[in-house]
Amino acid sequence: MAKAEQTVEDYIAQRPAPVRAMLLALEELVESALPTAVLGMKWGAPTFTNAKGAPVIYLYGGKDHAHLGFVQGADLEDPKHLLKGSGKAGRHVKVCPGDKIPKTALKALIRQCKDLD
Repeated sequence: MAKAEQTVEDYIAQRPAPVRAMLLALEELVESALPTAVLGMKWGAPTFTNAKGAPVIYLYGGKDHAHLGFVQGADLEDPKHLLKGSGKAGRHVKVCPGDKIPKTALKALIRQCKDLD
């Protein structure tokens, strides 16, 4: 019998309550800044695809933190230096429960994903 596909809701529900709240807040932030994005599962994580069909942003929930990941983060302008990571392309912003989410700066990063291929 084939294994059932995990949904975004399942992924978030399986995280600890404080992380779940962070993931939902980040999901809402992406949806408000990039309303044409489509949320689905890719690479085992909730992933937003832009209107061009390119996967551009993902959510990750750890035991005690969440990441807002940018698939092509190395190519984004990041004047507030929020993006972390040293890979060839991907970057992320780590958010812990109790942290204030830097909404304005994150929205600026998210909006840059609109036209990525």
